[in-house]
Amino acid sequence: FSAGFMAFLLWRVDWEHFSLIAGRLDIKGMLIAFGVFILANLVRTHRFYLLDHTGEKLARWWIINQFYNFITATLPGGAGEAATVYVLKRFSMFNILSAMRILLLTRLMDLAALSGLFCFAAVQMNAYTPYRKTAIMLSGILSVLSMIALVPAIERLILRMMRKLPGRMAIIQRVSGKLDELARIAEGYRKGNYLGVALLQSALIMAGSAVSVHLLFRAIGVDFTPVQSFYCFGVYAFFQIVPVQGIAGIGTQAAWWSLALNAAGYQGPDAIAIGFVMHGAYYLFITVLGFPSILIWLKEKRENKR
Repeated sequence: FSAGFMAFLLWRVDWEHFSLIAGRLDIKGMLIAFGVFILANLVRTHRFYLLDHTGEKLARWWIINQFYNFITATLPGGAGEAATVYVLKRFSMFNILSAMRILLLTRLMDLAALSGLFCFAAVQMNAYTPYRKTAIMLSGILSVLSMIALVPAIERLILRMMRKLPGRMAIIQRVSGKLDELARIAEGYRKGNYLGVALLQSALIMAGSAVSVHLLFRAIGVDFTPVQSFYCFGVYAFFQIVPVQGIAGIGTQAAWWSLALNAAGYQGPDAIAIGFVMHGAYYLFITVLGFPSILIWLKEKRENKR
């Protein structure tokens, strides 16, 4: 499906738009965007290292993070999550349950940080921005839900409210039980002193990603304000969270970028072409970062066979 959808988009796009984008491309701005992207990845690598309890080296987590990037950018939603769990298990000393636990925990922290950033950008956008109120409401709800597992006070408040709700007690108790299970994900990390640091790192990762998007937009000639770029990044990122991500992949992520551009106020006819350029640019960033890591991993694999 993904390959077919990509072919359909390429058939619909005006190829002259790619020439126009290439003509106004600012290489220096693109390199700066790449530099910010590297910084965000360094922070994500250190967050993995911080949450690790197996003693893996920081350099090893950098390699794992590059495989994580490639899988996230390439595979559809469910397949990508399963492959990410496999990578965490295969390249670290985690068992399958620990790999699932740390993946879900980092996803929750990313969701909390993304929701906060998206809500801030949506509030700052013009009142006539399409779906602005929906964006504020959705990001607020997701922010609260994700923070249930991370902030003890919110967890206790939500669970207390759920148990006091009138109606079908069986359903309420079941939902309350599920929320309690969700809260246990971060229980061990909350007892340490590093969950707050990991949350701060998640905020830095999302902020760095949004800044990188803004710089890349400017490099290819999209004259967005920082708030517009952050809002566009939020719309694109939420397309990766909601159920439509199940068909996401190389063929559909360009469409998500073009839809996010329109939602942020971009009215140019080259939105689809810009979507392909954005996805292609980040795929290039991921490849440049990941290729040395793959070579190092292959070298280690050969040495272990001796």
